[in-house]
Amino acid sequence: MRKIQPCKFMSAEAPTPAKAPPTLAEMEAWGGAMLRAITGDASLQWSSQTLYAGTMPQALSAAHHTNVPAELTNQRGLLDGVGLRLRLSDAELHRAHLPTQPIERMVFELLEQLRIESLVPPSWPGARENMRQRFVCWAQSFMDSGLTESDLGILLFAVALTAWSRLTDQQMQDQMSDTIESTRMAMSPHLGRYWLQLRREREDQAAFIEPALAVARWVGETVRAAQEEAPRGNGNPKRRSNFVLPLHFDAQNLDELPLAQTGDSRAWASSSQTYRVFSRKYDREAHANELIRASQLAEFRANMDHEIAHSGLHVGRLARYFQQHLARPHRDGWNFGLEAGYLDGGRLTQLVSDPQQRAIFKDEAQRPVNETAVTFLLDCSGSMKSHAKQMSVLVDVLGRALDMAGASVEVLGFSTGAWNGGRVRREWQRAGQPQFPGRLNERLHIVFKDDGKRWLHGRQGIAALRKPDIFREGIDGEGVEWACQRLLARPAKRRILMVISDGCPMDTATHQVNDEYYLDQHLRQVLAVRGRAGDVTVCALGVGLDLGGFYRQRLAVDLQQRVDEALLLAVAALLCKR
Repeated sequence: MRKIQPCKFMSAEAPTPAKAPPTLAEMEAWGGAMLRAITGDASLQWSSQTLYAGTMPQALSAAHHTNVPAELTNQRGLLDGVGLRLRLSDAELHRAHLPTQPIERMVFELLEQLRIESLVPPSWPGARENMRQRFVCWAQSFMDSGLTESDLGILLFAVALTAWSRLTDQQMQDQMSDTIESTRMAMSPHLGRYWLQLRREREDQAAFIEPALAVARWVGETVRAAQEEAPRGNGNPKRRSNFVLPLHFDAQNLDELPLAQTGDSRAWASSSQTYRVFSRKYDREAHANELIRASQLAEFRANMDHEIAHSGLHVGRLARYFQQHLARPHRDGWNFGLEAGYLDGGRLTQLVSDPQQRAIFKDEAQRPVNETAVTFLLDCSGSMKSHAKQMSVLVDVLGRALDMAGASVEVLGFSTGAWNGGRVRREWQRAGQPQFPGRLNERLHIVFKDDGKRWLHGRQGIAALRKPDIFREGIDGEGVEWACQRLLARPAKRRILMVISDGCPMDTATHQVNDEYYLDQHLRQVLAVRGRAGDVTVCALGVGLDLGGFYRQRLAVDLQQRVDEALLLAVAALLCKR
């Protein structure tokens, strides 16, 4: 007899839960997919409000693409504008004519972005509206900031609004139009013909460049002339917000993002792109409690507990976040007596005897199960010594929250057993100093907390991070490889490795004898292998800089400040990102 599948019903009075607005982390999760869909470029990534092509950050130079609010329409407007810019603008042609002066550059960048936004396809009305709202929001922030109360501010505001209105056929709000009316009339004799040219040539980038440069030059010359004539100490309006213009009256280069510098290695090429190790005789793997006296470890742990207890950090809230984003529902029986769900045949008699009876449904009971394994891999090179205190608090709180959420947590570190090569370098010297020997130091891998213990019993070793002499040099590639192998040996549906580092691999002896990029090449090779395998998600926290030269998923953080809720949630979002 064929089994009839139960049908799912819902009571007419059952409320439909309101959908919560997406968080910034959720918007970033689909931001990269949206950009790849618009452009067809599979290398694009969107992370921490930064565009990456592969692992290299790309500057967003249009004035209204900076400091974008974490709100859906503004974020959509930003992403639509960025995607169209990548799709429709010739970056090389634009860069070849980019002015060097800051004001001219800001105006030229804005005009090119507005040209692109005027070319949005008619079949994309949503994108057009999103970009309109983003520009209007930016313009309103400009007015609210107080900058329009100065002669220079109102000039730049009038140029931006006039260009936007002329190019995109959008109508200004009455308040904005009234604000710039006199300034627009004053600059009309100088720029009137250029507005016509910009409108006429907007579909031809090469032809558009000439009038765009003319407008940018006039604005720059006018601003500098007004600055020279302005009395000293006068002309700066009272600021009412944190609104800023990119390249605003200074020559800072926004293309220069804090990025870990790396390159190609001659030694790597000469060894057929194969990583070499001169000697593994002195390599060591140690538990943290073996590297520190028990009394000192207990003292460090007590200090950590005191700091965390008085920090005001809400570990339970963070654990719920991890539970929500890492756990997956598993069926665990049935719930009965519901007003919505599958019709429960065993309760039909209740409906016959009482037609008002509504609790005649059942539904599957779901129990969240977290089958995630997380490893924190800590860079224990000398430059990280100054961050050890804050790093220990950060890792301890994150690890405890993950453990409370049911994830398996391990904390590892990588360092060296000696400075400047130690015994391995001396062996190399005795062997006649052969060329390109590869890694030339004693590798030290440290287990601060292994996954075999729950956090309550295994957390003691985290405090060993506060012992300064474990911080020597860093061989990142071998550390990542080791951590991944340990992760793969753990039973889990999802495996996440988070590397915390403040720069590129650094081992003095290896760099001196090979070259400075030899260890970089190995790290990139290890990460490429893991990326192709797809069995471990690798992400990174860059302490004070962007590790984009190595890691696709990363976040730059400042550990000079105290660890707070905002930092923890940002790191948690990176950990949970798929």
